[in-house]
Amino acid sequence: MLLANEVVALELKRRNRPGLYRIHENPDPDRLQEFRAQAKSMGFPCGDLTQRGEIQKLLNRVRGQAGESVVKIGLLKSLKRAMYSPKPLGHYGLAKLNYTHFTSPIRRYSDLVVHRVLFGHGRDHADFNYDGLSRLALHLSNTERSAAEAEQESVKLKKLEYFDRQAHATKRTSFQALIQEVRSSGLLVQLPEFVIQGMVPLSGLQGDLFVFNSQRLELQGQRTKVTLRAGQSLQVEVARVDLARQQVDFQASKQSLLKLLSTARI
Repeated sequence: MLLANEVVALELKRRNRPGLYRIHENPDPDRLQEFRAQAKSMGFPCGDLTQRGEIQKLLNRVRGQAGESVVKIGLLKSLKRAMYSPKPLGHYGLAKLNYTHFTSPIRRYSDLVVHRVLFGHGRDHADFNYDGLSRLALHLSNTERSAAEAEQESVKLKKLEYFDRQAHATKRTSFQALIQEVRSSGLLVQLPEFVIQGMVPLSGLQGDLFVFNSQRLELQGQRTKVTLRAGQSLQVEVARVDLARQQVDFQASKQSLLKLLSTARI
């Protein structure tokens, strides 16, 4: 499938006629630098991530490690969104100079457009010139994003309804969470089992006073010296859910904190 898409993109380019390409532009260097700082704070050294080879080295380094998913999610957030364009600007994520959506059976309207352009159907149609394809590329990119966001929102709403019931349950359930980001206000965590994010505010970390270190991107307990950083696992319980704002707050379970505290004293 990938090869077919690449070959068709090359053929459109060879014919020097307007086409509809699937592009993924190079990431912003500043976003990569922020991601690099996060990876280093987790104990994963990395070089200049504007060089594709350094990103691959980092991914190889974290493979099988506890913070693997956090690093991969952080990398995805630092990249730009793929979109459609009448210009063959290349696909960064796939490392291809020329790429389009042509696959058969046709799954998207963009596929159909590429078929029509390639085989000359509608050759004189106004939408098949450069300006028309530019407008179409923008429209398809926006509708694709809207559809994806609508799907994500509907799934997230059902998850939040489940956690809202957990927040009001007599017996609290403990969930395995992974620290994704450390902030001055607390911990941004993800529950891998449910693929949902939430916050553990400082008030949800009982047993010590945790202070944020902006240089090392970590929280450290002043009495116990417990250090919390991205990539660590933590058992959490649901504290509250705001369905209107679609936010969920967690608190570290007593058992999890006791384990961390006891480990720190050894």
